[in-house]
Amino acid sequence: MTLNQVVLSPFNDILGTASTNVPAYSNTHDEIFSMERHYMHGIFMGIKWQCVEYARRWLLLRKGCVFKPIDCAANIWTELTSVERVTDGQHFPLTAHPNGSPLLPQCGSFLIYPRSKEQPVGHIAVICDVGPDYIRIAEQNNKFHYWIDDYARQIPVIYKDGLYYVEDKEQISGWMETEDNDQLKPLDELDTNAILLQYQQPQPAGKITRCVISQKYDDTRKIWLNKDVPVEKFFLEQYDEIMKRMDNYSEQLPYYKINADLLFNIGTVSNEVHRMFIEATNRVVHDDELLARFKIPNVFWNRIRHSWINEQNLIMSGRIDLAFDEKQLKVFEYNADSASALVECAIIHKKWAEAIDLPSKFMSGLQLHHVLVNNWKAMKITTKIHILIDDKRDEIFTALYMQNVMKEAGIESKLYVGTDKLYWKDDMIVDNDGEIIKFIWKLWMWETVFQDHIDVTKERDLVNSNSTEHILKWKPVNGEHPRISDILLHDRIKVIEPLWKVITSNKALLPILWSMYPNHPNLLRTEWSLTEELKHTSFVKKPIVGHCGQNVTLYGPEGNVVIAETTGNFSTRDNIYQELFPLKNYDGYYAIIGSWIIRGNFAGFSIREDRTLIIDHHSPVTPCCIVWEDEK
Repeated sequence: MTLNQVVLSPFNDILGTASTNVPAYSNTHDEIFSMERHYMHGIFMGIKWQCVEYARRWLLLRKGCVFKPIDCAANIWTELTSVERVTDGQHFPLTAHPNGSPLLPQCGSFLIYPRSKEQPVGHIAVICDVGPDYIRIAEQNNKFHYWIDDYARQIPVIYKDGLYYVEDKEQISGWMETEDNDQLKPLDELDTNAILLQYQQPQPAGKITRCVISQKYDDTRKIWLNKDVPVEKFFLEQYDEIMKRMDNYSEQLPYYKINADLLFNIGTVSNEVHRMFIEATNRVVHDDELLARFKIPNVFWNRIRHSWINEQNLIMSGRIDLAFDEKQLKVFEYNADSASALVECAIIHKKWAEAIDLPSKFMSGLQLHHVLVNNWKAMKITTKIHILIDDKRDEIFTALYMQNVMKEAGIESKLYVGTDKLYWKDDMIVDNDGEIIKFIWKLWMWETVFQDHIDVTKERDLVNSNSTEHILKWKPVNGEHPRISDILLHDRIKVIEPLWKVITSNKALLPILWSMYPNHPNLLRTEWSLTEELKHTSFVKKPIVGHCGQNVTLYGPEGNVVIAETTGNFSTRDNIYQELFPLKNYDGYYAIIGSWIIRGNFAGFSIREDRTLIIDHHSPVTPCCIVWEDEK
């Protein structure tokens, strides 16, 4: 079986285990940099699941040693000279053998690859077996396949003119051996108290600062946006007056600045919490009693279950709302079916930062745009995608951007506001050019679709309480406009984001999550009803289905004082009750972090701020840059 024939594994899956007890995990593909730190026995291993993390973890488990922080794998060849035993601090030298050495590689050595076009930061693997004309290696973040044996790959070794050459497809710098005279033994994981405290470190929370740039409004500032790009032109047309009002109010442009520790903290928490939400979704989908608490009509239950089983891959984006008090991150909710504020985070803020020369051009959007493009490519959609949105400013803004992303990914798309240019034709739905709709990316809420389905069912007299005679009476007529529920619930149309996300995005999932992971450090106590425990603290009442922060109420202890509240369209919905987490005040503003999950992995974040404690879609999306420790 060749590598091209084996199954590629998703993020976090174990690919295989080398050297008895060192599993390698999948990073999905080499475009993913999870920003998720991994610690073992309190010792920092690296970023999940990069190649350096595996080498450092292998060294700890098999030799009881660690090596100093290194920027990237290629630099290990030139910057690393020794390893340190974690139980006594003793150093053991590393000897570098260039590829083309008179000595055969030894088991337990590191194989080092330099920077290249295919491996821009190089690569490191562990040699776990040596034969007369081959070596076998264990590694992460390279081939992403499940191992057949207890090693990832076998690589030929050629003996030529008295020298040994390891011949891989990529260039190899050489291998590095630990000179220990057999003193190093596997770490005793039953006696972790023997590890010196100097090697164990708490995961740092990180720092955040609100900053301002004093600058009056000037038309020349608009040069940093390109009017020839539809989404940027739309941003200028719609937000110009808002920007003016903000400047007239304070004559200052705000932005946030964070350090790398907070970035990695957000990435780690976001990935873990996303996986927890998915586990909770799975529990709800298979439990009628729990599903009933979401107030979703049971006529849709089988559809949701079918979607969960068959449409796991039809996802793109979601946003986890996090609060940070400079000590810990807490989850407010998961907007799993939302793309609001995506554009500002992905492109607008980066261009703004470059135009005004922020302290760092490394913005919180990270490589969000690049990740979106690559993930649309990875879906391998060859047919045209129809983008369906409501007639709302933020949806048009987001749709124009995503249309541009699809174009970069080589996917054709059409954008439709509403359904008045779509038609029934022979039980299928076509657009105004007669093209059959097969794939949709939508911004409509699934709850809106459900209500439309219920309304249209009554209008078409498809349900009769005393008889089933009328159920199949209505038939679509060619040329008629379909309803939004006709389109998004059509059996032969695939929808991105899929129907099962109505569970993940429903706040009724929060008390289920709390019951599954009680006292988790990143969760807030959330209950179906106002418990005595919640009463004695400050708490929040939220509708299980809501939008843009509507109908949220913040209460003081015992519920006697309303701290803040909003009105809206969801006052009749069932509510959940969540522990109130106090937001830190930055110069009169409160901020929440919207962490972007793209196809299951953290890809960047945005910040919304407001003078009120309840932050909604009217709250400004404020730029945020990441300043590394060595930057001024």
